[in-house]
Amino acid sequence: MNIIHIISDTFRRDNLSLFGGKGHAPFLNSFAEKCVVFDRTYVTSFPTVPIRGDLVTGQVGICRRGWEPLKRDVPVIADALTDAGVISMMIADTPHHLKEGFFYNRGFTGWQWIRGQETDLLRTQPFNYEDPEIQRYRTHTRTHPNQLPAGLEHHLKNTAFHQREEDTFVSKTMRTACQWLEQNYTHENFYLIVDTFDPHEPWDPPDWYVRRFDPDDYDGPEPIYPTYGPNQMDERTTKRTNALYRAEACLVDTWIGHLLTRIENMGLLENTMIIFMADHGFLLGEHGLIAKNLDMYEEVAHIPFMIYHPDAQPRRTSALTGILDVPATVLDVLDAKRGEQVEGNSLLPIVLGQSDTNREVAITHGAWVGGWSPDGGRPHGQVTDGEWSLLLENADPPNKLFYLPSDPEQNNNRFESDTAEAHRLYQAFLDFLEAHGGPPQMVSNFRQRFEP
Repeated sequence: MNIIHIISDTFRRDNLSLFGGKGHAPFLNSFAEKCVVFDRTYVTSFPTVPIRGDLVTGQVGICRRGWEPLKRDVPVIADALTDAGVISMMIADTPHHLKEGFFYNRGFTGWQWIRGQETDLLRTQPFNYEDPEIQRYRTHTRTHPNQLPAGLEHHLKNTAFHQREEDTFVSKTMRTACQWLEQNYTHENFYLIVDTFDPHEPWDPPDWYVRRFDPDDYDGPEPIYPTYGPNQMDERTTKRTNALYRAEACLVDTWIGHLLTRIENMGLLENTMIIFMADHGFLLGEHGLIAKNLDMYEEVAHIPFMIYHPDAQPRRTSALTGILDVPATVLDVLDAKRGEQVEGNSLLPIVLGQSDTNREVAITHGAWVGGWSPDGGRPHGQVTDGEWSLLLENADPPNKLFYLPSDPEQNNNRFESDTAEAHRLYQAFLDFLEAHGGPPQMVSNFRQRFEP
């Protein structure tokens, strides 16, 4: 068996028709019909770098690592794959876990970084940031309205020479994966991870994608890299923000479709398991927010997740799962040794229809150690049993509780009326931290916030 593992950063569930269909994703929608689709999968550690830490180690990183390089003494599943005779390859344009010595590719047989996304300064040529078209990006952009942040400043330089859709990062990444498969598909076993940063902002897909979602002529501010926090945009600009995001997600679907078509044409569906997942979502004005670093509403923490397996019957499962379960599944399928650091559950029994249960609660939280983000983000979180959802504040007691079956959009806060449910979920959160390496001081800090 081979595994191809596709990750799309910031790809919301509702880009897919089976989860709401606010986007246009014909290729992934079609692929889902061949898959076991997981209806209740959540982020564990958060965001980009801590999530990759969970995936490459199998270890809960919430209370062990922040946004930081991967320490050399932390075991990685790639070493176990090598010991089992599996060829492993990482192809990624997501920059943060690879640049500046972060070394989350450690142990892979090979790896390739598609350079230039967001803060990765690939090009050094002079650039006219005062151009009138560039000025349209300044009105609604983080971190300051009168200057371009590094993520956008570098992105504009890096993409200045893009002329065709094939020049986009997601296109380069998926075509690189196709080329790797052409040269490596005859290996007895391989694990290929294909990690694209899109549709993470900045959002600058070709115009024809944008016009699908915003067909009217538009000459206002272009919020391609919007400010995180309370939504300060008017209704029209918020609509434009949504259109830019959905267009970028549609672009991602096109090029993942290119990879999926190549996989099928090469006959790999007969002996290959394929995982598709997002790392997290993004708020596009819901709850008055443009963000992913504040309250962990469903739009952020609840991700699309599906697995194709040649021996599995396509279906949907309500099993409660998390990103933490992916490494354990990879090791199980490839018959590699599970190291002591691997803390998730293999999902193979669920994929093969032998079970529909996994865990009682799913925990999401920003990395505790040192805060999670280099730009000042602060760790929030959530805990859910698939029905009740308790949001966890950065430094205060929780105060938001929602009952998802009757309130999937989380508009009716039931914290005051159902405090007992909040305490039950919070205790499950404390138990999770204690069971997965939470330092006593950390657990005590959280316990004191919300005493029974």
